[in-house]
Amino acid sequence: MPERVVRNSELTHDGHDLGEHKFFAGVNERRFASPDYTSAELGTAALRKLLDRNGVRAEDLDLIICAAQFNDAFSPGIGTAVQHAVGATSAAVLHIENGCCSWISALNTARAFIDSGHYRRIAIVTVTNFISRLTEFQKSPESWVLGDGASATLVASGSPTILSLHEQAFGQNWGALRVEPEAVGEQQLPHWERGTGPLTVKFSPKMLARLWAVTMECLPEAAGAALDKAGLTADDISCLITHQPNESYIAEWRKRIGVDAARAHDTLSVYGNMFQSSLPVTFADALEKKKISTGDVIAFATFTHGGEQVSSMVWRWTD
Repeated sequence: MPERVVRNSELTHDGHDLGEHKFFAGVNERRFASPDYTSAELGTAALRKLLDRNGVRAEDLDLIICAAQFNDAFSPGIGTAVQHAVGATSAAVLHIENGCCSWISALNTARAFIDSGHYRRIAIVTVTNFISRLTEFQKSPESWVLGDGASATLVASGSPTILSLHEQAFGQNWGALRVEPEAVGEQQLPHWERGTGPLTVKFSPKMLARLWAVTMECLPEAAGAALDKAGLTADDISCLITHQPNESYIAEWRKRIGVDAARAHDTLSVYGNMFQSSLPVTFADALEKKKISTGDVIAFATFTHGGEQVSSMVWRWTD
């Protein structure tokens, strides 16, 4: 995690009505990465920590799968920069950009590569270096649920940890939540044109109401589908980790999935919503707090953007 802590109690705003919406509640503090870290530097730091902890040499990695919320350039992505920085000289690089579902999508991809025998050791790197770069959007309380962070996950051949997975796309929801430039005067310019306004996340009361309806149906259904595929029920879950948008979503998802707070873990209040880094960072936090034991069943569930994709995965932890 970046060292810079931003405490919401120390911030002031202009009383924008939407900032008081329950969608933006539950975060006390967050981490900002930029300008202390580029996205490549943040991902490199996470991957180096992973390799050191597991005693794996960088040159023994076969593939690095990278998912970044804001790369350091419009193109290319940061994957090869991370690969070079850690010295993974034998590794190929793959970018997966599925928003908040990226980590689960990357795990499924890594598992398929390993099961096929094509690769043996794969590192998945997620980087969120987003809100610290949007200096204009930071002035709005609507931004105060967003934080920066990074993760690295090692997937290797051996005894299976992943029991099941369910991913489904809902293209009818595409564009419901958008990251776009602010309008300039009365004109909304596309991000590639000269003279665009600063980037912002486009929220509205109508969109938030629709997002609640969509995600309260699709995310619990995805969690149930993954449990069914694993031959398990909600009663078997030792720890549930969902996406981390706000406290009301987390609480309602737990209720609908059938898991009480004692069998769940979140990092919302201290890290905020880190997009694709939320699930792995929250799992790492649970591990460090010794809330995960060998044999535990871990269920993950998340959605991306305006609900256009949902992902869920079930593990049996074997560390």
